[in-house]
Amino acid sequence: MPPGERTRPVASRLVDVAASRPATQVAEIMASVIVVCWNAGDVLGRCLDQLLVQRYASFEIIVVDDGSDDDTLEVAERFVGSGRLRIVRSSANRGVAHARNLGVRDARGEIVAFIDADGFAAPDWLARIVEAFDEETIGAVASTVFFDANPAVLNGAGGIVNRQGWAADLCMNDSYERAEIAREALYPMGCGMALRRRALERVGPFDERMLNYYDDVDYGTRLWRAGYRVAVAADAWIDHGFGKGGAGSARKQLLCERHRMRVALKHAPGRSLLEWIGHEARSLSQATPSRRRVKLRAMAWNARHLAGVLSARRRLRQAPRVPERLVAPSWGDSFPLGLPSRLTPRPEVAQSSIDVGESSSEGQLIHGWFPPEPAAGRTHRWAGAFAALFLSVREPVRCLRIDYAHVPVDTGGVELSIRRVGSFDPLASVWEAHLPWQYIARSVENHPLELPAGDYELTFAAVRGWPEPPLGARSLGFALVRLALEESLEITPGGLDMASQSAEGQLAGGWFEAEDGSAGRFRWGTGHAAALIRLVDGAAAASITYRLPPGSIGTLAIAVRSLDTRQAEWSTLIPWRDGDWHEESLPIGLSPGDYLVTFDSERTWSNPDGGDTTAPAENRGLGFALSDLRFT
Repeated sequence: MPPGERTRPVASRLVDVAASRPATQVAEIMASVIVVCWNAGDVLGRCLDQLLVQRYASFEIIVVDDGSDDDTLEVAERFVGSGRLRIVRSSANRGVAHARNLGVRDARGEIVAFIDADGFAAPDWLARIVEAFDEETIGAVASTVFFDANPAVLNGAGGIVNRQGWAADLCMNDSYERAEIAREALYPMGCGMALRRRALERVGPFDERMLNYYDDVDYGTRLWRAGYRVAVAADAWIDHGFGKGGAGSARKQLLCERHRMRVALKHAPGRSLLEWIGHEARSLSQATPSRRRVKLRAMAWNARHLAGVLSARRRLRQAPRVPERLVAPSWGDSFPLGLPSRLTPRPEVAQSSIDVGESSSEGQLIHGWFPPEPAAGRTHRWAGAFAALFLSVREPVRCLRIDYAHVPVDTGGVELSIRRVGSFDPLASVWEAHLPWQYIARSVENHPLELPAGDYELTFAAVRGWPEPPLGARSLGFALVRLALEESLEITPGGLDMASQSAEGQLAGGWFEAEDGSAGRFRWGTGHAAALIRLVDGAAAASITYRLPPGSIGTLAIAVRSLDTRQAEWSTLIPWRDGDWHEESLPIGLSPGDYLVTFDSERTWSNPDGGDTTAPAENRGLGFALSDLRFT
């Protein structure tokens, strides 16, 4: 494989870029690629390797060293012999905006593209970038940037801001498989940002007061106000190392606060500037002491540099405003809220099960998961509307066991799909199930299946997400506690006894937690519940101890289906009579084998506000209660 050639993991599988897309034919206009570096000796070599194999003929590379004190220069000098690369040095570390301006002054291209030293471009990245400048009104193009540590997940594809000036990279932490990449954005992310030379000359240099962060936000805003558009190139791919300082570093927090304020002060319309100041004051009063100190430092910095802001506002006073569609309507601080965690999956540590309460489980998570949270004595992780994880099994498996909870409103359920990692058709599911929505505090389900040994990706897609009230922006699908692929389908022979410790291993969905009553231990079922049974010698009769709710649910349909054929072998209807316990013996003729017993009520009963004074208050939707089911 040539240097720089690589495959694109899409939802944890490999799809060859060269095979999946034809070579691009674009006019060979000159392009300059500027690599801004500061102490990047450990990553610069890989970055340049992948730039030098671009499938585009007419380009140059300019490495701008922003006062590094490591071996960045030595690494860059090893590539000078390629004939494409020049080095520009800054006498001191003066920040990314200053370094960008140095590179632009030395660049000869009609298209000027920027890539971070820890940005690793796909072989046709530059061709796709140039191709995206297909209209004169396009002044900038944003690349589609992935996390290098998790290249099935997007770092961003352009960005927007909210009314308080907080920036958000579009599609950040989204799975590429499900991401909806926009056609245009307010700004192009600095890693992968490309500018038209004429737009650069009209808009002017980057704001060097911004040492790092938000220089791209400011420049994108200036482009729109100068009459240009910012397009997003969905096929211009870069993998991004995402920097070394970490998203929570104190320096980054301070720089983001002060530069976010500077962008808002430069560009906020006069009619909304007072409103913006009011929200800033409110945010300051509500901040924690440590955050308040950061905000006060940022405000003081902006006060010292207010002259430059006022000068920029005078120059732009006749310029059009940014289109409203590119500004999120919220006033939230630290926008956006509710993003799933940024994860670094490690497929090599995957096991046949995952317990999210264990710290070792994080290596099996691919995308779409929030941090672990305690709940009712257990630990769960909320999943977004789309999430995925790895499992690996060394022996064939016959059962999927899942311990989880739905959200408290009907989202249409969750589609669960298992796909074989590394197969010839990586998008094809080898097993699927629909987990119907039933708000049960804890759902335990055992699903029969047959899978050979291998590595698998499990994906979870909620039909629609639930915006969880405390955070507003979080769109949740369900909460996972534990999931396992097991080698055997453990079913206690003879029936289902809710007092037995083994009963939980027979549940196939739709059951509430066990309770104690006059008939012994029992479980309420919802409108649809199911359980697994094993008959060693067959059965001539079934004995069932059950109870229906205090209010009518119509009829309860019971059916027994073979796990092998899924055909109904026996069924009956039980009409609602009262809310008392009943024991009935029913004639039945079943051969030896494994079966799925389903219980479907015509409707469920609840008494949420205690309006029916003859029955206890009940928020749950109940179908029936089962104590014991025996076969003889």
